[in-house]
Amino acid sequence: MALARRLCRLPRLLPLAAAAAAASKPYLPGNPSPAPPPPLPSFSSPSPPPLPSLSRLFSTTPSSGDSSMLVVGSAESFTSIMSKVEAEKLPAVFYYTAVWCGPCRAMAPVISKLSSRYPNIPIYKVDIDMDGVGSKLSDLKIFSVPTFHFYYQGRKTGEVVGVDVPKLESTMESLHK
Repeated sequence: MALARRLCRLPRLLPLAAAAAAASKPYLPGNPSPAPPPPLPSFSSPSPPPLPSLSRLFSTTPSSGDSSMLVVGSAESFTSIMSKVEAEKLPAVFYYTAVWCGPCRAMAPVISKLSSRYPNIPIYKVDIDMDGVGSKLSDLKIFSVPTFHFYYQGRKTGEVVGVDVPKLESTMESLHK
């Protein structure tokens, strides 16, 4: 019991509590404490910066963010997006790529910059190794990656094959006008 009492009174032995207790009146064992100990100072650290939203990285619908890149997640969504672009005569860019493709990885920062520069033109990123897309790609005559198809008013108006940044930028600019 005496040990428990000492542990409960342990906070009063801290310098802050001792200074406050000494200012009011001395503490004697067995006497009740004259006043509650002062609150301990709070040591709050600055809050860390917020983490970036991961929903934008995996989005399949346009948002009001600063980028227009959308990852196509399945063959069905690819078919429905392609049908919608052709039927509603929307401007769009289809970016055909592969994970293993070195030139595609080299183009990633360029595409990111273009999607930020032209947020009103969606860029649909299509992985050619996705299940069910192979037959559609042969119908579109895509035989190498990276390949970019530009659509305006429901029809394909341009194509860029390979790493040709100036041609890609000029075609994107003409689609924007």
